[in-house]
Amino acid sequence: MGHVDGTVRRLLNSGEVFITVIERYGRRANLVYPKEQKPSNIIEVPESLLETGNPLWQRGAFIYALDNVNIGISGREISEWKEISCFNSKIPIEHINGKISLRIPEKFIDFYHLNEKHRAVSTDGNSILITVSGDVIETKKYPS
Repeated sequence: MGHVDGTVRRLLNSGEVFITVIERYGRRANLVYPKEQKPSNIIEVPESLLETGNPLWQRGAFIYALDNVNIGISGREISEWKEISCFNSKIPIEHINGKISLRIPEKFIDFYHLNEKHRAVSTDGNSILITVSGDVIETKKYPS
């Protein structure tokens, strides 16, 4: 624990990372992020993780509010997701430095309270799944 604590302290002091405190299942957790990956309404996924060679990820993406904690994003319209989603939208995509960049629509940010929640992004070949969990309590310089 002392080695990790010292390393995190040095990274914080040099401005290379920041810490977000979340509460999940009644417990607090400190999450350490690189400074260039601060959470925002932009999702970036390396193209190598998606099947981008086909036209699906060239024109745009479809985003679905699947339930109260999951957002699905695909390069094509998925009828099963459309049927079960509360709402959905087509969004533009950008290809930047080998990554696909997506801007989450304001309606999704408001519904999921994304500015106040932690989220995890995963892929499964041709889809992106965002799981929203844990309330962000604070962003701080060093965990106490």
